[in-house]
Amino acid sequence: MIMLSKRIIAAALIAISIRPLLRQLFLLNTGSLDESIGFVPLLSTEELASHVKGKRALLIGGTRGVGYGTALALAKAGAHVTVVGRSANSGSKAVSAIQAAVSSDAKVDFISGDIGTVCNSMELIQKIEESGTRYDYAVVSAATFPDWTKPLQNEDGVDKSFGIGAVGRFLMYRNMHSFMNDHSRILNVMASEGKLPVRMWDRDLASGKRNVTGLVDGILNFALGNEIMIDSLYKFDDHYAKGSFTMMSTHPGMLKTDLHRGQGLAFDIIEGVFVGLMGVSEETAGVRQTSNLLAAKLHKNELSYVDQFGFGRLRDEVSASFVDEQAEWLWSFLTTLERKSRMCGNDYQ
Repeated sequence: MIMLSKRIIAAALIAISIRPLLRQLFLLNTGSLDESIGFVPLLSTEELASHVKGKRALLIGGTRGVGYGTALALAKAGAHVTVVGRSANSGSKAVSAIQAAVSSDAKVDFISGDIGTVCNSMELIQKIEESGTRYDYAVVSAATFPDWTKPLQNEDGVDKSFGIGAVGRFLMYRNMHSFMNDHSRILNVMASEGKLPVRMWDRDLASGKRNVTGLVDGILNFALGNEIMIDSLYKFDDHYAKGSFTMMSTHPGMLKTDLHRGQGLAFDIIEGVFVGLMGVSEETAGVRQTSNLLAAKLHKNELSYVDQFGFGRLRDEVSASFVDEQAEWLWSFLTTLERKSRMCGNDYQ
């Protein structure tokens, strides 16, 4: 009886500690639906093939997690897939695994690189450009958890999570016109999709003036930064404002993967429970994200939001107003970092 009481108390304390995250997960799935998109059905491999066979897809963060699952789904449907990851070893394993699951002659390439810093991002962009390939689809799922136990700012002076989730993605999106075909589709996989926890946004945290103090603090703040960044593209970047791309932002969902582990006992326990109840394999998540990417009713040449279950989402009025207020500031901050690329030893201006 005493042991049971201790477990109940421990579970209650854990739930309280991550209450903001639980609350946000609830809000994301109770926001307003985008009826023009509706529900995006899962597509079979044959249905996917009717769209992507022979097409080229680039996956930033495609060696593990939802990125890998999406790469696998696209390869099974006959797309020529290029996965990008930091490690040549993980890249080789991903390519071999995809070829084993599809066929030995599956068209899968690997590019080594990451978007963790300004210079690393620009180096990767240069590699992609120099390959001479023009892509029809791009999926960006690269991310990392904030480390609040030993906060780490990168060489650009921002937290490593924000560096990947907002700065690196910003630079990648800003340069996609140089290696993507006109009117191609982009899938941004992050931790929100329309209804934002605006109280969690902290400019000082985003700009590196203060360090992350907790996991939830970091995750939600950087998810916010990612979405404000995307909206700023559609406000201030000509390629997006003029409709060069169709972009969709979505939540990665609950994955059965070890990528989430090691964030502290409380998070590991709660994450284990959630994954046990609602988790899906990387492969299943990949089919969902590929189906989202190809959805017929996405707002063509504009920005759409689809949740982890495939439902189109609308931004609520509070979130929309908040994004409008913050977009110009974040755009200014990110373009200031972008100008650092002039010192990265390449030709970008």
